[in-house]
Amino acid sequence: MNISDILRQATVSRLDVEVLLAHVLGRDRAWLAAHGDKEVPPEIHAAFTAAVARRKAHEPVAYITGEREFYGRSFHVTPDVLIPRPATEGLVDFVLDTLSQRTRDRVRVVDAGIVAASSVWGSLEDARTIVDVGTGSGCIAVTLACENPGFRVIAVDVSKNALAIARKNAKKHGVANRIDLRQGHLLEPVKTFTDPFIVVSNPPYIPDSDVLPPDVENYEPSLALRAGKEGLDIIRELMTQVHAHPQCRGLVLECKEKQWFIVRGS
Repeated sequence: MNISDILRQATVSRLDVEVLLAHVLGRDRAWLAAHGDKEVPPEIHAAFTAAVARRKAHEPVAYITGEREFYGRSFHVTPDVLIPRPATEGLVDFVLDTLSQRTRDRVRVVDAGIVAASSVWGSLEDARTIVDVGTGSGCIAVTLACENPGFRVIAVDVSKNALAIARKNAKKHGVANRIDLRQGHLLEPVKTFTDPFIVVSNPPYIPDSDVLPPDVENYEPSLALRAGKEGLDIIRELMTQVHAHPQCRGLVLECKEKQWFIVRGS
């Protein structure tokens, strides 16, 4: 079969088919469009068929291909980490604007019902360290290190496997020497840190009762998604810790819009 035949006979979405076929061929989607008449070897077709079967079982495309684009860069992902999402790109934009004082906003909508929100109570002038809490794939930490060369980044996660993925992505994008990876819960790994810093986090914020799509519910790590009845368990604990740390100057996080106003009013 040639590429056009395979694309025409697809049993999952056209986008998914193109991404999966490009992956098994080691090409990009633009190459597929320009080579529709190219024959696909049987072994490649078999690999593609297996990938489509996984997708039909609701496995996320990013886990099948092992990568996801975030902020214009490709990140390695596995089921040990959340798949980076566009809303979190909005969080990164908001962090960059906050650090450079290009905005005085305290809340910015980054997706439907989702916000990036900040609470700053100290001067950021000498805060040259960013602590990324719950780093997962490292997409936030790596991106901020790439976009902000003057800052040191500490990436924290409770998962040893997640930190291994973050380390791989830091090396891939040439910032491994500027990201300090630490295992532990929330701010515990930086409790004795003596330099001023700001916390950035995309914490678990999905309420336990929320119904999620099958590809999220069945494949992405629940520990990185859900956080109690209101989805606020981790956010509340993090808020307590950042205000208690003598060197923390502020917090920027991603959460549901209604959650931010609940936690700020409590």
